Amino acid sequence: MSNSLNASRFPFCALVMASTNQRIVLLQQVEGPKSPEEMITILQRVVEECTTSLVAARIEAEERLNNQRLREEQDAAYRAALEADQARERQMREEQERLEREAAEAERKRIEDEEAQARAVQEAAEKEAALARRRQEKAMALGAEPEKGPDITRVLIRFPTGERKERRFHSSATITSIYDYVDSLDCLKAEKYSLVSNFPRVTYGPEKNSQTLVEAGAPFLLYLTNSGDFQLYGNILDFRANAAFVVLIR
Repeated sequence: MSNSLNASRFPFCALVMASTNQRIVLLQQVEGPKSPEEMITILQRVVEECTTSLVAARIEAEERLNNQRLREEQDAAYRAALEADQARERQMREEQERLEREAAEAERKRIEDEEAQARAVQEAAEKEAALARRRQEKAMALGAEPEKGPDITRVLIRFPTGERKERRFHSSATITSIYDYVDSLDCLKAEKYSLVSNFPRVTYGPEKNSQTLVEAGAPFLLYLTNSGDFQLYGNILDFRANAAFVVLIR
């Protein structure tokens, strides 16, 4: 400091004032011994001479402070506005991304639904084709319906819808033949069903499929007379004439 103020003799006293750019201005320097009265006189004179400069410097300092405060406020306002804009842009971007995700999800679901519907239609068509092939195969396996005769059993089948079907079978035919006949018809959409005789009530499940109509008791259910009517044995319900074996589908 002494070098910057060019101090050559001591004691040394300097009156300085702050300036711009963090520098100082030398107003007065006093070198060598001085009495208190002399120092007061010198300082008062310097203050009086520099009052205008001091006021101007104070005003300049206040302006600098005000300008700095204003810049800080403007910077803060700018940063706040920038952050608000960025937040708004981020919100808009997130909203757009959400809408795009929802649209993509809706499109994916639409495609899946269309594919599922197409598969369902295809599966239904394949199932119907398989049923048609099965009906055809069962009909071919059954062969032609036999003519009336002593070893012929006429079977009446009643479906859950109330529809009835009749067919003649050889008495040596098995229960499987009746299932094949039902499968050859287009009257039943169910894949699983059971044949149940009316009286006595018997369910013809897989364990009875190999039984012949004779073994199943068909000849003992109804007796056909020459008149075309039938004679009842026991407490047998009255069904249609010529029906020797009655089964119901359940």
